[in-house]
Amino acid sequence: MQPTIKTSSSGGGFDALKAKLAQIAKSEVYVGVPEDETERKKTTEVTNAGLLYIHTHGSPLQGIPARPVIEPALEADDNKALITKKLGETARAVLASKPSEAKTLLKQAGMEGSNAAKRWFTDSRNAWAADSAETIERKGSDRPLIDTAQLRRSITYLVDET
Repeated sequence: MQPTIKTSSSGGGFDALKAKLAQIAKSEVYVGVPEDETERKKTTEVTNAGLLYIHTHGSPLQGIPARPVIEPALEADDNKALITKKLGETARAVLASKPSEAKTLLKQAGMEGSNAAKRWFTDSRNAWAADSAETIERKGSDRPLIDTAQLRRSITYLVDET
């Protein structure tokens, strides 16, 4: 015989649990290039955010192949495991009524994501197309998307708890 589990939506415990789950659901962690950190030094009018978009999607008109950074870096198994672990710890902290610990853990998840994206520039799994001979000659390196490192340094995270 199966044990019977009874639940009830009455009482403060259930409402408190619902409120905590709602708190988790409204928190977001973003990884990318914030608008206020998008300016590039000594370059064209293209911002870091614009440059990241171009490289993520490529530009056939300019002969630039797609070289996505953020999404594949966050989805790579080892990176995803680190980020997911921090998010799980965040949920446990919220359920244990430890909001400051939860906020710290959300920031740590964002930092893990930001660092994963920055490492992606030199990660062999990125499978990016090689730079053209002309580009290699111009910048003196055969490492795609690494020239001044401004784009890589501009990647960060933001925690939104609205």
